[in-house]
Amino acid sequence: MHNLEELIMEWRKSAGIPGVNAEILEELETHLRESTEQLVRSGTPLPDAFQRAVVELGAMPKISSEFRKLEERLWLPVKLAVGMTGLLALVLTIFLAATLDSSRAGLVLAAHIFSVTLGYTLTLLIGGLGICFVTQRTFADFSSSRLHAIARISFVLGSVALFFTTMGVLLGMIWAKLEWGRYWACDSKELGGLSVVIWLACYLIAHRFFKNSARGVLAISMLGNIVVSLAWFGPWENGLHRYGSPNTSMLLTGAILVHLGFFAIGFVPAGRLRLRSNG
Repeated sequence: MHNLEELIMEWRKSAGIPGVNAEILEELETHLRESTEQLVRSGTPLPDAFQRAVVELGAMPKISSEFRKLEERLWLPVKLAVGMTGLLALVLTIFLAATLDSSRAGLVLAAHIFSVTLGYTLTLLIGGLGICFVTQRTFADFSSSRLHAIARISFVLGSVALFFTTMGVLLGMIWAKLEWGRYWACDSKELGGLSVVIWLACYLIAHRFFKNSARGVLAISMLGNIVVSLAWFGPWENGLHRYGSPNTSMLLTGAILVHLGFFAIGFVPAGRLRLRSNG
């Protein structure tokens, strides 16, 4: 006699056709199991219940086509993040080209500014995606395929951010050697850049080790905004890069509290606000 797991395994073998990836199959398998168990509880024999659940699920080619359409429709915040990244890169290129110092130190400094600004901004955009994610989730949950698609994009953006931030830190060390005769002095700006590099590396590692918890990975992305805020604007109050701003401390504290608030919202059950509004 077949049990449910054997029937599921047989279905997976027959369903493993091109265009249907493992994540889609896993989600469909969960749906099949839940439908079958519900029918069994209503008194339908297991084999009949499973066959009925398979028929209700539909043909695999059609299902695959529908899932591909969903993945092709990028989430609006992702579109905005990608667009803003391209726009920022273009603006930085034009600005630095117009103000470029042709000396060796000037070229290194320009490359440093470009890399750090792009890396930091990408990190902030990833955190922005996290804010959009937890906010929308309080009204309506995401499908498994959409959730994993957003997580994959945040991983790609995080990888690019890590590359540019690391290059920016290294170029900053080279510039410091040319101008000040040393590579590293543990200045607050230098430590800030190193902190962002370490954060991004940890974030990408979290993606790899907790890839089945896309919700958690997207939620912690907001903490990266705190790291970048402290690294980018914290040194304004002290160190070699002091620019002078009496309100910096207040603004940083407010930004940290806001992001911690959104991080807490990430633990709110999906659809909670929508349920409350429906009373």
